[in-house]
Amino acid sequence: MPGAGTIRHGYNQFVATETETQLLLDDLRDQGYKITSPRHTVIESVAGRDENFTAEELASELASIGRATVYRTLKLLVDQGLVCRVVLNDGAICYRAAHRSHHHHLVCVGCGATEDVHLADVEKVIDGVRGATQYDIVGHRLEMYGLCPTCKQRQTA
Repeated sequence: MPGAGTIRHGYNQFVATETETQLLLDDLRDQGYKITSPRHTVIESVAGRDENFTAEELASELASIGRATVYRTLKLLVDQGLVCRVVLNDGAICYRAAHRSHHHHLVCVGCGATEDVHLADVEKVIDGVRGATQYDIVGHRLEMYGLCPTCKQRQTA
């Protein structure tokens, strides 16, 4: 059961917002990045979210910080693997706080809800592609699209 200061991340366990914020800050500090007050505010806002958000939504909500700082901080978080970039079914880009392990996304084509999914067998497929093509695979992104239970229920009602 969630307690005060926790948020639900769909498929994942309850995660304390303060802990997520601190982990993101610590990761950036460990990599030599300076944590300015505006950067801290952006990170705190991102870590406290449990739903997808757009860069524009984040910039609008944090208007006092400055759009360029919000976008640069979001790019830094994506580049460091601390925030996930998610492509929705319609091609729109949104973001969500990343979790500590490698994962993929399940995206609802009805409402846009996104859940993190952990799939061990994907590595076998990547190994097969590597062997068949002789490519040095440096990364991958897997997003699956479908209808969430709520949208499925709405369609049958």
